[in-house]
Amino acid sequence: MTVTTADTVYTLDIGSGLITGILNRGKALIKTPMRPTVWRAPTDNDRNIRWQWQNIGFDRACPKCLSCKAERITDNAVTVRTKLSLGAALQRPFLWADMLYTFLKDGSVKVDFDVRVREDVPMLPRFGLEFSMPQGTEQLAYFGCGPMESYPDKKLAARKSVFRTTVSAHFEHYVRPQENMAHADTDWVTVASMTGHGLAAFSLGHPFSFNCAHFSAMQLTGTGHDYELVPQKDTIVNIDYRQNGIGSNSCGPELAKAYRLDEKEFHWSFRLLPVLTGGTDPFYEWRKE
Repeated sequence: MTVTTADTVYTLDIGSGLITGILNRGKALIKTPMRPTVWRAPTDNDRNIRWQWQNIGFDRACPKCLSCKAERITDNAVTVRTKLSLGAALQRPFLWADMLYTFLKDGSVKVDFDVRVREDVPMLPRFGLEFSMPQGTEQLAYFGCGPMESYPDKKLAARKSVFRTTVSAHFEHYVRPQENMAHADTDWVTVASMTGHGLAAFSLGHPFSFNCAHFSAMQLTGTGHDYELVPQKDTIVNIDYRQNGIGSNSCGPELAKAYRLDEKEFHWSFRLLPVLTGGTDPFYEWRKE
């Protein structure tokens, strides 16, 4: 299924229920589908719970489309609803999501999630969408907690402001590769090429968390030492409802409940917009909604 709006053509695979292509002004802005994920590369403080996570299959989870159909087509918007489950092969799903894509005439797409998590499942590592962008998508700007990494329980040293950097520089080289450099309480982020052509994500009612790197969560999970990491040419982007906290459970108590991602039902919305960063005011776009 394709939806054309303004200068953008979205491709949505009705078999998977996922956005698989975004073509803006003749340029492909994503290289992989925008797929739901819950996995993060375990931190040192995740060392005890990671085995529960892996036994449930968080690291091997694949979305399964249960239905996908266009619900409404008007002059102003096209709405597509997808229902999917998330689980590992040969294991019971641990999460179900109702996704509503609303493609708007300005070229953006609003993504709404209504999520239900299985009652016996412990806290999730994260929940969000992961996708990759083409080589050369290197310029990063965001309005969130930075410039260092920030998580629900690790952000008092950060300040909320606008930060600009590169994707290559946006990485913490821990001796043992692990989750790093997420930014909590983000209201907008842009990831673009040197010419300013890229994608922006805007919060809708609730700030989100994001990561952006040349390494995937699975790559970090499977690599034993920082010097063994080989950066990908593409840029891997995670836009998250939020992440689980970091805690101190490598040698201290379990993560405090206030910082756990253990909700059994939640709603989340954000908006994606193809941009030329020199001609787009992200604060204006964020406040439009």
